[in-house]
Amino acid sequence: MSITSTNVHRIGAVTTVTVISDLVGTVYYHWYLDGAYVGETIAPTRSFSLAVAEQARLDVVDTLNPDFDALAAPPAAFPGRYTVHWVRSLSADVKEYLVEQQIGAGAWVELARVPHDPHAWDYYLLTGKLTDLMNTTWRITTLDIAGNVSAAEQAGPIFIVRIPDAPKWVFTWDPGTQRITYAAA
Repeated sequence: MSITSTNVHRIGAVTTVTVISDLVGTVYYHWYLDGAYVGETIAPTRSFSLAVAEQARLDVVDTLNPDFDALAAPPAAFPGRYTVHWVRSLSADVKEYLVEQQIGAGAWVELARVPHDPHAWDYYLLTGKLTDLMNTTWRITTLDIAGNVSAAEQAGPIFIVRIPDAPKWVFTWDPGTQRITYAAA
């Protein structure tokens, strides 16, 4: 990776990130938000929608290789977000898709209503930041023009673990030197 600097501008819920690479030629930028792949650009700038108080970790991999497999070489951190994927309904009267999320045994919460596109074969929705140490499940329901609801398709549950255990330390007191020393256990 050859990113030499990053510039971030935030206006309300829109965060725009510009990076500078020392690579020369056509550079392909692969963007990861909290470890989840969100796409490729040849421009060094990308905008993200984040809630006003929300923070996220952004990773950018720059390469000269147009065939770079961004999913085979993700950043080291486990994704803090999830990409919900579903295939479109073949029904002719589909209006939109309702995407809901459940954390643990909690209530289903609406994430988005995605309008149906008759030219699209499948859909992707990047979730917000996920809760550590909890099962998260998603369901997608098709709504038709008359307001009828289809049976829901479900994804998950996925158990999220991003926060590692704290390191264990051994502390010793030396009365002669009046010092405490510590080392990893």
